[in-house]
Amino acid sequence: MNHTDNSFENLYTKNIIRTGRLTASLAVLFCLGPPLFIYLKYGIFPPVKNLIAGYLIILSMFGISYFTDMIAFFPTTGLSGIYLGYLSGNMSGVRLPVMLTAQEALNTQQGSQKAEIIGTIAMGGSVFVGIICTTVTAIVGEPLLNILPDFVVQSFNYVTPAIMGSLISMVATMNFKAFLFALLMSVTIVLFNPPTFIQFPAVIFSTIFICILMHKNKKEDD
Repeated sequence: MNHTDNSFENLYTKNIIRTGRLTASLAVLFCLGPPLFIYLKYGIFPPVKNLIAGYLIILSMFGISYFTDMIAFFPTTGLSGIYLGYLSGNMSGVRLPVMLTAQEALNTQQGSQKAEIIGTIAMGGSVFVGIICTTVTAIVGEPLLNILPDFVVQSFNYVTPAIMGSLISMVATMNFKAFLFALLMSVTIVLFNPPTFIQFPAVIFSTIFICILMHKNKKEDD
């Protein structure tokens, strides 16, 4: 580790960890605060069996993502992107495409210190834009939808696929062989339809393994 790495670690990474822990803790407090207030103030508390049932449903839907998303996103987003993306939400649909677009526009190497800082700034900007757009939509959204033609309203259904398509194309140009393997693996998973908790890890970890092999073979050839 050189002097530059030490400076980045001390001046940036440590502050990111400190701030990330604080903001994440505040988010937990704000989420749990209202129901805790209702319980302490009015004595209202849902049945324990309902809490357990709800927790198990959430766990079955997102439990595996707790492990796979960190591994899948961290090489691109870096530590600051993980904190910011999961605190603000919509990581794969908005934050990651914005970060990748900014990194590509400035021609930065993914995983570098410069790429992490640029991506974090872009992601932070997307949060403010999202808040503004959401606020405006909440105020004038319904009247605006009522005057728009039906084909315009129906076209909104294609926004998410369009974002995902652009994200896929950007990733594919970075490493087409790895992308092709991940695509074939995904198609195989869809065809065989294994349990949900196997699907994402199978694609992610197998692709990581192939990328490691490709990197080793490239180093040996060099």
